[in-house]
This record gives sequence, structure tokens and C-alpha cells, in this order.
Amino acid sequence: MAGFYRSGYTDQQGNKKFMVTTQFEATDARRALPCWDEPNRKATFDVILNVPKDRVALSNMNVVEEKDVEIDGKSLRAVKFDRTPVMSTYLLAFVVGELDYVETTANPKQPADAKPIKVRVYTQKGQKELGRFALEVCARTLEFFSEYFDIVYPLPKMDLVAIPDFGAGAMENWGLVTYREVYLLYDEKTSSAKGKQRIAYVVGHELAHQWFGNLVTMEWWNELWLNEGFATFVGWLAVDNLYPEWKVWSLFLLDDYARGKELDSLRSSHPIDVPVKSPAEIGQIFDAISYCKGASVIRMLNSFLGKDGFKNGTRKYLKKHAYGNATTDDLWNAYSAISGQDVATFMHGWTREVGYPVITVVNEKYDAQKKELTLTLRQNRYLASGDLTKEEESTGTLWWVPLGIITHVNPTKPNQHILTGRQDSVTFPYSEDDGAYWKLNYGTTGFYRVRLSEQQLGKVAGVIQKRPDALSIEDRVGIIGDAFALAAAGYGSTAGALALLRSFEKEEDYIVLDELASNLSSVQEAWYKEGKEVNDGLKALKRVLFSSKAKKLGIDYADTDDHLTSLKRTLAIESAAKADDKEIIAELKSRFAKFQTGDENAVPANIRGVTYSTVLKYSDNPVADFEAVLKIYKTAPTVEQRLAALLALGATTDKELVKKILYEITLDSELVKPQDAYYPVSGVSAFTPDPVAVRPLLWEWVLKSWPQIIERYKAYPPLLGRMFTLGFAQQTGEDVCKQVERWTAGEGLTTEEEREARKEEVKLINRPIEQSLEKVRQKTKWVERDGASVKKWIEGAGL
Repeated sequence: MAGFYRSGYTDQQGNKKFMVTTQFEATDARRALPCWDEPNRKATFDVILNVPKDRVALSNMNVVEEKDVEIDGKSLRAVKFDRTPVMSTYLLAFVVGELDYVETTANPKQPADAKPIKVRVYTQKGQKELGRFALEVCARTLEFFSEYFDIVYPLPKMDLVAIPDFGAGAMENWGLVTYREVYLLYDEKTSSAKGKQRIAYVVGHELAHQWFGNLVTMEWWNELWLNEGFATFVGWLAVDNLYPEWKVWSLFLLDDYARGKELDSLRSSHPIDVPVKSPAEIGQIFDAISYCKGASVIRMLNSFLGKDGFKNGTRKYLKKHAYGNATTDDLWNAYSAISGQDVATFMHGWTREVGYPVITVVNEKYDAQKKELTLTLRQNRYLASGDLTKEEESTGTLWWVPLGIITHVNPTKPNQHILTGRQDSVTFPYSEDDGAYWKLNYGTTGFYRVRLSEQQLGKVAGVIQKRPDALSIEDRVGIIGDAFALAAAGYGSTAGALALLRSFEKEEDYIVLDELASNLSSVQEAWYKEGKEVNDGLKALKRVLFSSKAKKLGIDYADTDDHLTSLKRTLAIESAAKADDKEIIAELKSRFAKFQTGDENAVPANIRGVTYSTVLKYSDNPVADFEAVLKIYKTAPTVEQRLAALLALGATTDKELVKKILYEITLDSELVKPQDAYYPVSGVSAFTPDPVAVRPLLWEWVLKSWPQIIERYKAYPPLLGRMFTLGFAQQTGEDVCKQVERWTAGEGLTTEEEREARKEEVKLINRPIEQSLEKVRQKTKWVERDGASVKKWIEGAGL
């Protein structure tokens, strides 16, 4: 799935078919043609594709000439495309296959010289209507970006193509964007609400690149974040423009913001702007730092500068560097010129240094006469391991931290203050009324943690318990996330964080509920070895939060449901089922039985995945139910539904079936596409009813299957790293880490040649290995430190 490659699929008549396509980012254009394959070596490209006469041929530009030609005795069609703008090699693309398409026109109203843009979505024959939703999103998003950036889209057309075999999620080739099918094709009847949201976002992300990445390209790969972080941020901006009712900036906190913080809390993280010296290193920075932290600090900057200052600075940057290359400093200079702010200094720590801060409230002092509150604050780097040294505490990075302090007096008008030193005090109007509160990081726009004392956290929890909507959705999400992250690192109490969840029993907002579920699941994941009593207690807490909501909402989805209501129903049902709610489990099993007899409506599309996994986890006939779900994987009409079944297989209680998943299904390329092989392994790791016994089998499988895994994925390090780390990342225990480290060091290899080969293989994925090992050690310390107190809390919680 790299360079110029063949992709296979089975058509609707059951025939094996192929198409050819390209994936040149980061350094694979050199696999197809001789070139200076670096982002700052730009050129124009004249493309002619000689293809069979019954095939569709696509490239970046529009077709300008077609004629019949004879090549090696074959009668072909020569398709000539217009010359491209000057661009980097990794953006060149061509696709040839038997394709259908749907078409519309984008009509941007600004800038004044904007012209209509022909938009098409290409699919396998017979699937074109599945591209209709993405087509509409694409056209409206091109209009939005043309107006937002105040720069015309410079090509005459935009083609989106669904590719059956695709390593990444999508690729922003100029004028010819390629996608995994699951990120482009949407079926109104069988696709989920989450799938619809994902398609809208991915289309927006790739179209953002047409300006931010394609028109203006990073100078070198160390600044990959200029492409990916910005495209992530404005991809969400585009979805917000189309679907404001989705509350995407609140959803952003659950996704990119949370993932960026999780990875950047590790010692083995890296700065956003990271040195890159080899192609192997490039592949390893297509990660949550470049995408998610990058987008999060841009969101923070947008808040700091204001929407107009940010938009005008972005326009200035793009216009100045159009058709060329640029650096991070070039971007900061544009924002500074527009805003008059010292953006480079403000952003230095966030992009050039690894990690992010935790702001500790050292002291609070209320002056009743002046009705003012003074907080003394201190910043240090936040580490998930909690093992910051004294030297690091006193000499580590100093960030410019926008505090954004709100109170019950002014809940939507924050007191703006920037913490620039190690420690400082800030004073603001306040009154000690009933229900009084204050909170740092208004809207959770700042990329940092806030450490409160148990007393301070209890005060906020009391306010939430009395008035759940006293704080905004974003602020409630921030409080929950900080409480659990600080507990995991040893800066706070896990029992206290669990107690905080009880104050959210009345919570009704989907986004806050998702944050509750996610953090409770993180405790369950770490505590899986701690015995039945503790794990049953954690499930009971999840039932307290979700069971009544699941039963109130019901299993069936109404046509009148809005997007967030659909997501909330899915979350409540899934959480209750995973928490062993007998009523929900029985209902899902009953509906699955009807579904098996041909009643498609018995199991709504949004909950098919959780229904399959629930049936397998509580099966009375594991083999028959496993085969039934496997059949669904093989025969379901859409990719999204097939992948839901493939992932769910791991919930089986039968150890022999687990081995079948690992040794017979996962690496069978006729059954599971190489791009999707991590789904069944992820399912085993996440859904197994017996993680203590089953998770070690994954590492055993990785070792036995490594020759196949490395051969299959060595050209695409992100998938290679994912397949390898799935073998151990969900476990806890120092012994697990030692096993992995001995293997990566080449223990047991007998020749120098074997050891050298192992070293080269590990070099491709050393970053994800280090990061996963660090996560295992962090979870292990967390349980060792707080295991007894969590058990005691559960015993006294009355769950």
C-alpha cells in the first residue's frame, strides 16, 4: 500500500477485480518515478496514462486529450491531463479502474475571482450512491474554505476516490483525494451516526490540505504539524460550519484534544516541531502529536488571538507563501503582523518543547472586604508517570499559559491572565456566596492540566451535583479529564476521581457522559487484574451512571433523533451492556436472534457492533454465535458494518476461537485486508471477557507471526507499529515490559546478521514501542499506588 500499487476487491457479481492507485506520502513517489522526493523540491507535472479502453483514468488535473494508441501489441487509450500547478512530489496521484461516480458543482462566492468547481466522488461500480453524502460535504466545504482563506481553489476539479486497500485514512493529493472506503461511503440505512460524523470530518480535513499543505507546504518533514495540525483544526471548523448542531468543538475534546494530551504526557513523546533525519523517522511522526496536539494548540491560539485575528493571520500566511514552502516561524510572523502580539514567544514552548504543563493551585486567599480572590499558581511539566525530578521541577520548560478564569459571578466572561513564570499570583473579583465556584481554563481551550486539592475538587463537585449545567459542557469535560489524569499520575486520588463521577448521576449531555465513560473505562483497563470484587464494583458504578439512561432512551432510534441524541443512545446502551446490565444484555440477545432470521430492523445500525460483542460475551453457544458474526463480517453490504463485526469477534469466551482469530483470520489476506488486520486483534485485546488469560496470548502471537507482520507492513510503519504494540499495550506488569525489551534487543538471536536485521526492524517503530512500554509502566504504578484505596472506596460506596 505504498508507491504505485494494485488494490483488489470483489464486485457485486462476485468477480475478483483490481484497480491501481498511488500513495506517495511521505517518500514513496520515488517508488514510481525518478524524482527529488522532498517537500521543498517542487515541480509541475505532465501526466499521460496509457490504459485499457474500458477503464477510468484519473490524475490531479482535468483531462485535455484522449486518443487510441498501440503499445506492445495492445490497443490502449492514452489519457493526457493538464499540467499541474507547481507542487511537491508526494501530492502527485493517479488512479485507474472500473469506476462509477456522482457529480455536483461547488460555487464559492468569494473571493471575487472564484470559479465553479466540478466535484465527483468515484466508487466501485454499483456503489456510487454511497458517495452522495461525501459529495455534498465536499462541495459545501470547498465553498467554505475558498471564502475562509480568501483564496480560490486553483484547480478546475476535485475528485474523491474510495480505495479498497489503503494504509492511511485518506490522502490529500491535489485535486484527487484518495480514501479508505469506510471514510467516504455512507449508507443512510446501515451506517451509524458516528460513521457519518467521521466521514464529514475526514472530508473536511483532506480539503483543508488543498490550501494548507498543497498550496503552501512545510519546508521539511520536521514541521509536518503545519500540514496535519492545521488541517485537523480547520477540518473541525468546516464540520462546525456545516453542522453547528453537532457541537463539534465539544466533540473535539473527546477526540483530538484527549489523544494529544495522552501521548504528550509521556517522557517518550516528542515536540510538535521534531528533527527528522530519515524516511523511517517520518512515518513515526504521523501521530497524535502532529495531528491532535497540533490542532489543540492551534485552537488555543485561535482563542488567544480571537477568530478574526486568527483568520486574517492565516490568510496573510497563505497568500505570502502560495506555491512555495514555509516554516513554523513564517506562520507566527503572519499572526504577529496582524495581531500585534508576540505569537512566536507565546507559542514557543507549545511547539518546540516536549510535553505540556500542569497548573497547581498552591494557595487561595479570599479578601471579604474587597470581594476578591487571589490564587497562587505554579507550573511544571505534567507526566503521566508522575516521576518529575526535583531538577525538572525547578529548571524545566516554562510555557506561556493562558489561564482563562471563570467564576459563578461571570461564568462566560473569563478573567484573562497569562502565566509566564514558574509561580505567580492572580487576583480577580469574587464573592463567597452559596454555590460559589471558580475554575481555570475556561472552555478547556488551554492545552494543560489543572491540579486542585481534594477540598477544591469537592467544592466544584458539590456545585455540579446541585446544578449540573452551572458549568459549560467543555468545562465539565475538563474537570473530569483533569481529575482522572492527575489521579493516574499520583498527583490526586483515584478514589476521589471515582467519587467525582457520582456527582454526575443527573448528567444528560452526551459529550459529558462520553467523558465519564472514557475515564471510568481507563480505570477498568488498568485494574483488570485486581479481582472480581473490584471489577464488579467498577461495573456497578458504570451501571449507576448509564443503565437508567439506556432504559429511558430505549433501543430503537427515531427518525426525529438529532445527531447527539443518536450518539447518546448508543453510548448508554454500550456502557450498560459492558457493565453487565442483565436487562440490556437480554434485549440485545433477543434482537440478535430476530436479526438472524432476516429482520434487519431488529438491530439498529448504530448498535450492531455492541450487539455482536454482547452476544459473543454472554453466549450459550460460543461456536455457533462466533460463526454467525463471522458470516456477517463476510456478507454485510457496507464496510462499516463488516468492520463492526470483525472487531466484535474478540469478545468470544472460547479460547480456541481466540486462537482462530489470531492464527487463522487476522493474517489471511483473502479474508481480512492487510489494512484492517488490527481490527480483530484490537477486539481480542479490548473485548475479551477474560483479559488476564487472553491478553498474554497476543504477545505470543506477535512473536510467532513476526516474519509475516514485518514482511507485510515494513513499507508502512504506522500500521507496523500498531500491529506490534497490540501484542502488549493493554497489559500491566513490569514483566511484560521486560519481555518486550528482551525481544527488541535481539535476545535469542544467534548470528550478527539476525541481530542487525532485528535492529533495523525495530528502528522502523521504535517510537510507538517506547511509548507503549511507558504506558504499561504508568498503568502498573497507578494500580500499585492506588489499588488498596480504590478497593476500600468500592467497599464503602454502596454500589
